[in-house]
Amino acid sequence: MPADERPLLKICNLDVRLNAKPVLKHINLSICNGQITSIVGPNGAGKTTLMKAVAGVLRPVSGAITFRGIPIHTLPVHAIVRCGLVYVPEGMGVFPDMSVRENLEIGAYCARAETDARMDFVSGIFPVLADKRSRLAKTLSGGQKRMLVIGRALMSGARLLLLDDPFLGLAPRDVRRLCDTLKQIRRNGITLFLAGQHVRRILQVATRAFLIEDGRITLSGSGQQLLGHPHLRRCLYGIATQSPGALLAEAGFPQPAGSGLDPRPLFPQSERD
Repeated sequence: MPADERPLLKICNLDVRLNAKPVLKHINLSICNGQITSIVGPNGAGKTTLMKAVAGVLRPVSGAITFRGIPIHTLPVHAIVRCGLVYVPEGMGVFPDMSVRENLEIGAYCARAETDARMDFVSGIFPVLADKRSRLAKTLSGGQKRMLVIGRALMSGARLLLLDDPFLGLAPRDVRRLCDTLKQIRRNGITLFLAGQHVRRILQVATRAFLIEDGRITLSGSGQQLLGHPHLRRCLYGIATQSPGALLAEAGFPQPAGSGLDPRPLFPQSERD
């Protein structure tokens, strides 16, 4: 396969244990350049563990992870960051008693000479951070702190951003704004890998999506395909696997024209990306 056609990130037969307990089991997935890839699943299914394994925070017991064709599953975190892969954990992890600008500058520790250019780039993505660059980070709103955390990751020169539960704790207005921002980041050539509990939002922005259950990938397809899939609704919400139209018909109501789920098939569990 030519180099320019290789996946940006490829995970092959990944197994991860925590306290000797299997958490990820034979995970296979790939992410192509320019995608927004999302992974959803029940609590404890392995979403955060997968993010941490890719970022080098956790070591797999078997399997391989390659980024831009380079094996990274044995590299330390700082070396993975230098490759252009940056993990943003859940929460508002800012340095509260430092200014917004100082928080952002920390993100550029790998390439100090490019700080000003990257600061301009982040300011274009998050104009509010430029307006508040002299403010202490602890004075920002929740949505602004999330912008700051993502902006700090962008300061590293990331080619792939791993965002764990990026919508956690945000007001609905901030969630909508962040969705738009993620699409803008993608338009600027940065690939995104999202995980979290805000299933509808995470799948709505996804060009590619996966469902993980008990440490295994069980469904994959587009974000819209997973969003309408009966197995996902049953797995995450306990909703019956029948389509809305079938449920209405069963209850004696006429089915409106055009109702029902998209019948296009998803990739099966046995797929190996």
